[in-house]
Amino acid sequence: MSKVKSAIFTLDLEDHVGRYDTSSRYPSISRQVLQTLAQNGIVGTVFVVGKIAKAEPALLREISDLGHELACHSLDHTPLDKQAPAAFREDTARAKHLIENCIGKAVVGFRAPVFSLTKSTLWAVDVLAELGFQYSSSVMPTHNPLYGFPQAPTKPFLWKNGLVEIPCPVGKLGPITLPYLGGFYLRYLPQILVRSLITQADPESCLWTYCHPYDFDTAEPFNRIQGAPLWTSILLWFNRRDTLPKILAVVRENSSSTLRGWVEANSACLPRYLP
Repeated sequence: MSKVKSAIFTLDLEDHVGRYDTSSRYPSISRQVLQTLAQNGIVGTVFVVGKIAKAEPALLREISDLGHELACHSLDHTPLDKQAPAAFREDTARAKHLIENCIGKAVVGFRAPVFSLTKSTLWAVDVLAELGFQYSSSVMPTHNPLYGFPQAPTKPFLWKNGLVEIPCPVGKLGPITLPYLGGFYLRYLPQILVRSLITQADPESCLWTYCHPYDFDTAEPFNRIQGAPLWTSILLWFNRRDTLPKILAVVRENSSSTLRGWVEANSACLPRYLP
């Protein structure tokens, strides 16, 4: 039997209801998840919304002290197409600075909110490189109800300016190409199907999970997500109990892989993509 590939653990650290105050549930939920990861020897990459560096600096330092890479997930979780380039540059520079000052380490990775790096927001690639980012993890290389970039490669590549892109892992389920290692996809897909899609993944791909504190929060009251359809809010609320076991099933025990580490080991041999 072939050995099942392992995924890198990544987490988008955000407050999905946008409070970032003492009523926020993400700090306690994140600490519970971090404790379980530590018990299993797992270290990964945490993409942080810049506002959290001001609201919960102790949490960021705890994450860093546990050995996780901290990367940037925007200043306030505004999708790229909702900002002008100048505003995006200013906000992202501020978020990067806030996180770096908090942990005392350079931040080299960026993930766009809701994978909003698409064909219409390619201007952001040059902004990221100018701000000193080494890699992006911002592309959903398939059709998606929110943001998708189906023309983009499904394997890691270099943008024309040399910025590394590590697209969201996707797999084929009949005629459908879908992400399967995060969000409600991971929560709702049967584990046997997830393992099958991992086994089928191209050896040159970079597999990583993507999840959020709310994905693990089984006690959260129902919240209607601002700007999202009702069915999306319902899907995001249900079926959270098995999230952590499913994550542990696809991330190898005692894994110390980060996206930064993957980039440093593989960027020299990545192909260029010129959209």
